[in-house]
Amino acid sequence: MRQVAAEPLAMGPLWAYAAPREGEPWADDPGALRLGVGKVAAALSLLRRGLERPPAAVVLFGLAGAYPGGPAVGEACLVTDDWLADEGVDAPAGFVPLEALGLGRRGPWSTDDALTDRLDRALGGGLSRVRAATVSTCSGTDALAHARVLGCPGVAVETMEGAAVGAACAELGVPWAQLRVISNRTGDRDRAGWDLEGSLAALHRAVRRARAALDRA
Repeated sequence: MRQVAAEPLAMGPLWAYAAPREGEPWADDPGALRLGVGKVAAALSLLRRGLERPPAAVVLFGLAGAYPGGPAVGEACLVTDDWLADEGVDAPAGFVPLEALGLGRRGPWSTDDALTDRLDRALGGGLSRVRAATVSTCSGTDALAHARVLGCPGVAVETMEGAAVGAACAELGVPWAQLRVISNRTGDRDRAGWDLEGSLAALHRAVRRARAALDRA
């Protein structure tokens, strides 16, 4: 990866999101970037943008599902570290992750403490800080949600992009943070307690508030 000079900190972070509705208020905002859904789209989009015009920092924001014991539906939280939860082999004796196969690593991709603290202060303080699992197949059954928790101890929320964005930021050499609002519980989708509209509204309020503080810092 070639070395590139980052934008001055006064420019504020790049605000990145995956799905169109997550970043709908900022669809035409040059300070925001729609990545696309999933690990490949997220990593490629961010690397392309970073090589063209490297940001001083990246804030990934979006919705997430909560594992049992995780944040409540509608709650905002900040990710401390993110893991590739389904990269490996589904074997008869259980899931075997990449590192056990000698084929790579699944994490952690840790967020930047200082940037995360700034986000927390901008949002009033006291937000839950959680471990996240990044997956290609979301946990739409109780069995899969349970397996993910067993395979990645301490995980609280599930997304489809976080670890990929963390890996891309590490390659670019820029700090990153991750803000999520819980839209549903993982597991059986009929009992997942979905609140898509409410969680989107909460996400947009949080991002507006955070940008008002961080973009002028």
